[in-house]
Amino acid sequence: MFSSSQVVAIRKEKGFSQEVLAERSGISLRTIQRVERGETVPRGHTLLALATALESSIADFQMPEQQQQTPTAPPSQLRPDPQFLQLLNLSALSFLMLPLLNILVPVVLWRARKHQVQDVAELGRRVVGFQILWQVGCFILYMLAVAVHLVGGFSTKSTLPFSLLSILFVTYAVNVGAICYNAFRLRQGHLNLYPIRL
Repeated sequence: MFSSSQVVAIRKEKGFSQEVLAERSGISLRTIQRVERGETVPRGHTLLALATALESSIADFQMPEQQQQTPTAPPSQLRPDPQFLQLLNLSALSFLMLPLLNILVPVVLWRARKHQVQDVAELGRRVVGFQILWQVGCFILYMLAVAVHLVGGFSTKSTLPFSLLSILFVTYAVNVGAICYNAFRLRQGHLNLYPIRL
């Protein structure tokens, strides 16, 4: 790609004024000025005459390689969609229908729109991260309840089901409460939801 600044640099390096270059090349002073300001790109005879007058090759008038690299296109603007953010958060309530849907449904929604809707990538990480932590925490609590009953010598027939149901009720209530609380905060415009993210 032709660079007018290269022509100026070579001319100054040779110690020529624009008038001297015009005289040596046989090109009008006005054309030289327009070329150096980048208003016109010389072609054919004009380019060859400039190279001859400056005792350079046409390749010397090219832009340096690091400047020639085409700039990357700006990232596409993501559109704001607060309703979708709310849907992404509330989709975690699907655990009430079937375990693990609280992770799968938000992941599907997150992946589908993370390059289209503003803040989906970050919110998706936070929702899924919290739901994974909640799922692991529930499993650990259930295993601890079973271990306590087995090691403690309690009658597993009478108290274990009650303990497991109590844990189930409390953990489900905590998750529903967290989702509803963060839905409220999201409605107020807060995006720093759930402390956990992937």
